[in-house]
Amino acid sequence: MPSFSSFPPAIQRAPATFLLVAVTVGCFLLFYPLQWMSMLQQFNFVPFRAAGGYVAFGEMGTDWWRLITPTLIHFGWLDVVFNCLWLWEFGQRIEHRLGAANVLALYGVTAMGSNYCQYLWEGPSIFGGMSGVVYAFMGVILVSHWRRPGWILPPPMAVFAFMLIWLLIGMAGSMEFIGTGAVANGAHVGGLLTGCLLGMLLSTAPHIFGRR
Repeated sequence: MPSFSSFPPAIQRAPATFLLVAVTVGCFLLFYPLQWMSMLQQFNFVPFRAAGGYVAFGEMGTDWWRLITPTLIHFGWLDVVFNCLWLWEFGQRIEHRLGAANVLALYGVTAMGSNYCQYLWEGPSIFGGMSGVVYAFMGVILVSHWRRPGWILPPPMAVFAFMLIWLLIGMAGSMEFIGTGAVANGAHVGGLLTGCLLGMLLSTAPHIFGRR
């Protein structure tokens, strides 16, 4: 087995973000080619049963993992590739400043926030994807850079503009019109708002959350 020191320097500097990307890809490779309904049923935010072309949703119970696991389900190659690229782009920047443990904690909090917002937006449904977390990480960087320029090194401002325009296109329903499928707009908006709030908190006390 290769040692961690043999990994590329970029991965060594952001191991938690790399782990999130690797787990996301791994879950996709398990789910998508085989279309494992049992995996989707276990990972979906709301329990459901599917039979004869009908879907019956259950009640939210004590399955705590469902608050997070929808982020690990993707329904297409394009979706998972772009989400992983943006997850790495934003996540490694945050990890360079906050460290691996805080990035994993941010993932957990923003996954729950974005998934719950999607549930409030649309009600019981089948949804998945890491995009809510991606928008949350973007919100963390956007607000923290606004409050403390350079504290977390941001990508070019054109990246923020592109992501916000993409968000508006999805909310306008244009994504379905061009044939890319339904979009979890609630997760996108909820993730962005959650990330902005966290960015406000993190940048207020940088000496607590930043690496020493």
